Amino acid sequence: MQTLSPSADRIGAALRALRKMHGQDSEDKTSLGIKCLHAVITQLAAEGVSPEDLQPLADLEALIGAPKAKSPAETKRERRHSSAPSSILLARAAAVIDLLVKSGQDESEAAQAVMRRMVIAGVPPPTQGGDSRGWRRLLEWRNHMLLGFGPDDAKQEYKAFTREIEAIPPGERVARVLDDRLWDRRRTPR
Repeated sequence: MQTLSPSADRIGAALRALRKMHGQDSEDKTSLGIKCLHAVITQLAAEGVSPEDLQPLADLEALIGAPKAKSPAETKRERRHSSAPSSILLARAAAVIDLLVKSGQDESEAAQAVMRRMVIAGVPPPTQGGDSRGWRRLLEWRNHMLLGFGPDDAKQEYKAFTREIEAIPPGERVARVLDDRLWDRRRTPR
């Protein structure tokens, strides 16, 4: 059996998740291809590949996904691709990392898994932190907040989301937390 590098494994996991989310019966292969290319570009950028080296891929992405008339909802959804994640979202991500660590994963593996889900959703890594790897900056943000230096709203959200997670039966926690519906704050309480 061939062993993949951690970077290739992360990219492969992101592409599998996109294929699974897109569905097997979908006929819009161009849309899936653009999303996969975007995931690869984003992951390579998170791994520290320079923007100059990624420019040909970004140009290809722009060429394939030639600008079409966008609805206001699409424009609003794409806003998150360029803005930094909110402290509330990062607090929820920190709570999920803690859950994964308690379930037996290494801290770095847990942070990579959460960062992968954020990248797939189009959420960039935290901007603060000295590391070029997005998952590492997410882990640094979490540690900084757990030491009491984070924003008050993030600390409150972390505590509330942790209580919400603890209300889930122990055998179901990891699966339920990794379900996208739990992350969506717009939904009614779980």
